[in-house]
Amino acid sequence: MSNLAQQVVDRMLAIREHRSQLKKQFDQADADLKEQYEKGENWLLKHMQETGHKSFKVDGATVFTKTNKRYSFGDWSGFADWLKQTGEVDLLQHRVSSTNMDTYVKENGDLPPGIKVDPVVSVNIRKA
Repeated sequence: MSNLAQQVVDRMLAIREHRSQLKKQFDQADADLKEQYEKGENWLLKHMQETGHKSFKVDGATVFTKTNKRYSFGDWSGFADWLKQTGEVDLLQHRVSSTNMDTYVKENGDLPPGIKVDPVVSVNIRKA
C-alpha cells in the first residue's frame, strides 16, 4: 500500500473517531437540555395548577396547557367484537386513532366497548 493511501486511511479513521466523540458529546448535552426542559415544563404545569391559570403571558411568550387524548385498548376482544358489528374500521391503526376516536365520541357521546381514554396534559410555549 502506498504511503499516501495509508495517510488517507489514517485521516479517515481519525475523522470517524472524532465524529463519534462529537456525537457522544452532543447526545449527552442534548439529553441534559431535554431533562432541564422537562423540569421547566413540570414546574410550569404545577404553577398553573396551583394558581388555577390555564394560560398566562410573560415578555415574549404565552404559556398555555393543551390536553391530548390517547386512546388505547382496555379490552381488545370487546372492541374487536364491537368493530365487527359496526364496521367502524376507520378507527383502526396499529394503535387507536385519536383523531378518529375524538370524532366518533363527539358524534356518538360514548366510547366504544374496550376503549379507555387517558388525558395527557402538556405545557406549550408560543413566542409572541
